[in-house]
Amino acid sequence: MKKLKLLILSLCLVFFTQVSAQETITNESVIQMVELGFDDFMIIDKINNSDVKFDASISALGKMKEAGVSSEVLSLIMAKSRQNTKSKTGIYYTNSQGDQELIQPSVFSGSNSNAAAQKLVSGLINSKEKAQLPGIHSNNVLSTSSPEFTFIFDPSSSDVDNMQNNQGADTGIFNWWFRTASSPNEFVLVRLTVKDRKNLREVVTGKNSWISSSSGIDPKYALNFNIETLEGHKFKVTPDALEPGEYCFIYQGAVPQGRDNQSVFDFSIQ
Repeated sequence: MKKLKLLILSLCLVFFTQVSAQETITNESVIQMVELGFDDFMIIDKINNSDVKFDASISALGKMKEAGVSSEVLSLIMAKSRQNTKSKTGIYYTNSQGDQELIQPSVFSGSNSNAAAQKLVSGLINSKEKAQLPGIHSNNVLSTSSPEFTFIFDPSSSDVDNMQNNQGADTGIFNWWFRTASSPNEFVLVRLTVKDRKNLREVVTGKNSWISSSSGIDPKYALNFNIETLEGHKFKVTPDALEPGEYCFIYQGAVPQGRDNQSVFDFSIQ
């Protein structure tokens, strides 16, 4: 009996060492705790005080139920799965192999304004502010005119806390757009103008004249897309049929203090 207790204690120490190293509680972690004989109180306490990444699909829940996970713990897992603290936030597309790939944000390389020249000609002529991306093609290439995108947000995770803790999203950067926003409606989809000779792509981000100025994407250039809620803060975004060309999603919501909205999520349709 004494040897059995020592064995159980050793297994517990190994388990908590693994959990500490992983820093994320998963379905498998919960099953392992059940197999080690932890009661519901201990499991629930561990879930509530750890980063989590749960699969709450019917098949996954069935597997945990068969493993002896209680209904109370399963209910908590379902609730936590809607706002996983280690969720893969961002915009994803389906590649040619059928896998989901993250669209990394591309930073504007510069801006162009013809304001000075136009003001010399006439105060009635508007000038355009243009943001530019290097290269004439995106690294994210889609071979369909009817792409589907997955937007994943995590508004429960404070952007301020991430800055203070020096922790970004799973991509290793400050993925603040998806911790500040909560819906694809806070983004616009636009087609980029390709400048072959200058080897860049650009988009109009504002207009200026002698008497007025405006910033942001002109609504008439925003392309339509449909939004379907998949679960919690996960959405499927389906644009209307897109012609071959260069496109990007641009965040148009409120920008938190200390953030610089100088990036877009670009892709090519071929």
